[in-house]
Amino acid sequence: MARNYQMVLDQSTSGTKLLLLKDGRIVQRYDKKHKQFYPQNGWVEHDPLEIWDNVEALLTLLFQENSLEYSDISALSITNQRETILAWDKTTGEPIYNAIVWQCNRSAALCESLIEQGMEELINQKTGLRIDPYFSGTKVKWLYDELPEVAEKSGTGELAIGTIDSWLIWKLTEGAVFATDASNACRTLLYNINTKTWDDELLQLFSIDHKDLPEIRKADSVFGAYQGIPIIGVMADSQAALLGEGCRAFGDVKITMGTGCSVMMQINKQNSLRDLRILTTTAWQQKKDEAYALEGIIRSCGDAINWFSQAITATDDISERCNKVLLKRKEESVFFIPALQGLGAPFWKNTETAAFNGITRTTTQEELLRAVLESIIFQIKAVLDVMEEVSNQPINQVFIDGGVSKNRPLMSLLATLLNKEVIVSEVEEFSALGVAMLAEPTIQWEIPQERFQPSIKQKEVYGTYQKWKRLIEQELSDSDGESGE
Repeated sequence: MARNYQMVLDQSTSGTKLLLLKDGRIVQRYDKKHKQFYPQNGWVEHDPLEIWDNVEALLTLLFQENSLEYSDISALSITNQRETILAWDKTTGEPIYNAIVWQCNRSAALCESLIEQGMEELINQKTGLRIDPYFSGTKVKWLYDELPEVAEKSGTGELAIGTIDSWLIWKLTEGAVFATDASNACRTLLYNINTKTWDDELLQLFSIDHKDLPEIRKADSVFGAYQGIPIIGVMADSQAALLGEGCRAFGDVKITMGTGCSVMMQINKQNSLRDLRILTTTAWQQKKDEAYALEGIIRSCGDAINWFSQAITATDDISERCNKVLLKRKEESVFFIPALQGLGAPFWKNTETAAFNGITRTTTQEELLRAVLESIIFQIKAVLDVMEEVSNQPINQVFIDGGVSKNRPLMSLLATLLNKEVIVSEVEEFSALGVAMLAEPTIQWEIPQERFQPSIKQKEVYGTYQKWKRLIEQELSDSDGESGE
């Protein structure tokens, strides 16, 4: 029997999606959310067993509802949230602790200690990243330091430390394969993007045993099998979206607007570009192709909207309110410092806290929500300005994907702010489509796009952005002064 279908498992911060594809089309999509745990202020965790249970439930549902056999599927591909890390016992198959999510700031003190020791330049040159709790390495160090079971099992062959993709591969293959790809490995602070291997000096710095880490395979390799279905194509979600958007030429930019926001510029093989305001990262490593990218990480995108709908106004129609609020004339100069989990690129202040500025007695919820939405695109503008400077490459257009891109008034405002064409696709599953290309590279996706052009209000919008940026810079200057830095 011909294998006519593909499956893609898209495991993200907020939930898991399972997509069924046929002939370049998404036939079905199934979703299942998982809980977010906040055991302490600034800590964020997921339950790995809940995530795996959700994966199993979605797989069962897909086969039942579509009357399919395992033999009908040509490949299963995986794309995933990137820096989230977990440890598990290979013997029992049980997690030793919850997954520590990319948003988690529990390793902030360790990061500050490493920076004070002068380690940032070494790590930046080797990894293209900076020392920040966002990345996995200091989270792994926390596991070794705080959990005796992790330290005891290290180096014995019984311990597995990996990102979510490696956990899913291990579970899907019933423990036969413990592997990852470079797009995930490069987010750990342990992977050298120059030598394309786990780095011995960095492993020593973080006191991590090489035996505890997964094998690194090319993204389009076979990663074992699930019920006879080959697992082909594994890639971190933001990099997969870059591939899915077709961003292959130097200077091509895609922006994924999900829980957080990843702004990524294709730089082909120029992996020596360095600037601490943004990251240099592996875009992909395939058997016959490799590429690198500049990236700006924005911590709060859709997450800021979710927070507003939960903490400021209990509402079930937040998407509709977000669409409407930008269509009204701006009445007040209210600004939002979007540091719900600290500030990412290009400011990088993980101890910064969120705040509204400019509130008066007449300020409404709509003005506050508008300020939240504006802060998302203001951060994107700040990142793109740095990318143009570092790459010496002007950006003429940007490709947008992710759930927040459904807000068309926001996309129009972004085009005006950037003074660039903004191209928004009608589907949001570009991470899934990108990783599916690794298994079926000949498939051509037919995806409608909507294009937004700058309006004549560019100077007005840019002026508002400048006020916001000065506010952020002043806030960071004040907080540095108070901390004695």
